[in-house]
Amino acid sequence: MFEDINKGTIHNRDCSSCQSNMTASMVSILGLLGLVTIGIATPGPNNMTCFIHSGIHGLRRTVPLILGMVVGFVSLNMMVVVVVLEFDSEPGLKAVIHWVGVCFIILLGLFVSRLATAYDVNAELPRLGPMAGFLMQWVNGKEWGFVILYVTQYIDPFGGDLVGGVAIVAIVTVYCLVGISAWTLFGSRLKGAFASNRFRAMALPVAGFILVFLGTLAGIRGP
Repeated sequence: MFEDINKGTIHNRDCSSCQSNMTASMVSILGLLGLVTIGIATPGPNNMTCFIHSGIHGLRRTVPLILGMVVGFVSLNMMVVVVVLEFDSEPGLKAVIHWVGVCFIILLGLFVSRLATAYDVNAELPRLGPMAGFLMQWVNGKEWGFVILYVTQYIDPFGGDLVGGVAIVAIVTVYCLVGISAWTLFGSRLKGAFASNRFRAMALPVAGFILVFLGTLAGIRGP
């Protein structure tokens, strides 16, 4: 009888532990997706290029560009994951990587807030292919900032190992692919909105403020 009671107690503890781990995992995933949502929603080289390219050349001719972006994006993410894990035992260096990401996001927010007339959506954009999409990822300051930010913040909640890093990259890649596809799909319709100086004068400063706020919040939270 006592053995049954002890088994029941252990079983209840195991269930509570599993539920607690599942809750923590869901919170981590939602936090990660919330951070990435800001990156998808705010203007940047990837989403703006796809939305303009689709408006000029059509959806089908933009697909190769997106595929190149995905390959470059995954490569960049995995490189950052490996670097963060490699220097995990060096908290000082890990903190430096984190603060580089924070500074990128804050500076990007200040830059975006002044972009009201920077995008000339009526300008002719040449047809771009996979190589252009791939190379864009490595010179994309916004992407570097966000990748460094979410990898350094969420690698530990996801297990602190390579498997956790791959999980982060997989989740973010699928989510970003959906987002960039939406920008591409509605490119022609959104093109008219961004061509409006009044719209950009209102929307871009708000987007810039969100980025600055996000970077400041990450700075307060720390690595």
